[in-house]
Amino acid sequence: MFTKKHILLFLVILISISVSAQNIKNKQFSLYNYNLSISDDLIEEIASLESFIDNVETYNDPGNEKLKAILVHIIYYSLKDKLSSELEMEILPVNTFMREVKYDDYGYPKTNIREALKKGYSRFYFRIEVDIESVTKKKKDESPELFEDIDYPVTYPQLSIHITVHNNEGLIPVAKWAGTSTPKYPLAINEYLLKGFDNSEMIVQPAEEQQTDNIYLMLDRAIHNTIQDHYNK
Repeated sequence: MFTKKHILLFLVILISISVSAQNIKNKQFSLYNYNLSISDDLIEEIASLESFIDNVETYNDPGNEKLKAILVHIIYYSLKDKLSSELEMEILPVNTFMREVKYDDYGYPKTNIREALKKGYSRFYFRIEVDIESVTKKKKDESPELFEDIDYPVTYPQLSIHITVHNNEGLIPVAKWAGTSTPKYPLAINEYLLKGFDNSEMIVQPAEEQQTDNIYLMLDRAIHNTIQDHYNK
């Protein structure tokens, strides 16, 4: 026998499914929260690049997380550009809320959906969470052959993107998209690992070119996978 609680839950699921498939083309989106997390174990693994990282010119750098400072803007604007061009989302500037909400040290809004709905005027609002972590130990246990005959320092990172979308009608998310990427082989710990984030140009070649992998190319694949997740729902 269906209770009132069961019926309500069914309606919420039904609404979420129907709304997630709606047309977002040319609709305004406001970013209300963006968080980039870099795991401590990855930071420890690439500690030998500290001097190189410290010498990279950065923007809005609070001075206490230099690695985050060189990654945060390129990750956001790379994702924004692809969402805008491929999904035709109209993404408003990150300061669209002006002084109505709090911003983090890098200039991105740091609020919740409840506050965003009160202060904003967009059709949609979205939150981005990016996690970059080391899965080196796990990969060594699963596939030790990948690490055989390697006599130089390596890391095996994983980059994940999660996007949560709300419309202007309520607090329940109307869509969730996610994409993850890992390298095919362990990555050498040298300056090339961060090429594309160090103010140098990094051109993404077609897959058949077998381009040497790094975190920038992993980002490109993770963004692609995130957009495909939207299409698959």
